[in-house]
Amino acid sequence: MESSTTSASRDTARTMSQENVEIVRRLLEAYKRADFEAVAARCDEDFEFTSVMSAVEETSYRGRDTWERYWHDMHQTWEDWRLEDLRYFDGSGDRVAVLMRLVGTGKASGVPVDREIGIAYRMRDGKMWRARSYLDPGEALDAVGLSG
Repeated sequence: MESSTTSASRDTARTMSQENVEIVRRLLEAYKRADFEAVAARCDEDFEFTSVMSAVEETSYRGRDTWERYWHDMHQTWEDWRLEDLRYFDGSGDRVAVLMRLVGTGKASGVPVDREIGIAYRMRDGKMWRARSYLDPGEALDAVGLSG
């Protein structure tokens, strides 16, 4: 028989995990509006994002102004880009994955792109602490403890 302490701990973890999904959802909604102040408010002071989409090579961004710098870099790399069909996944503990489609046209190449990508997020004290993008969405799911 399960103890009430174990059940309460599991319920608290589930609640916290759903809160993390909502934090990520709100952050991405603010990002899509280019509301960088709202985005920064949801990020840890030591936030770090590693992206494979803003340049030919992997790029890391650090600090609360990460998203504004990333937005600028994406506009340097892509013509008329957007994120579509965002799907949120509650990972283990403090982790959340988001699978989405990146749609746009390469600025230098003129090649249209419509591909599914994934981003794995880690939370700390109710704020986004780490994020990493993946060209293979299954890798983002793996990174948060879900099978791709």
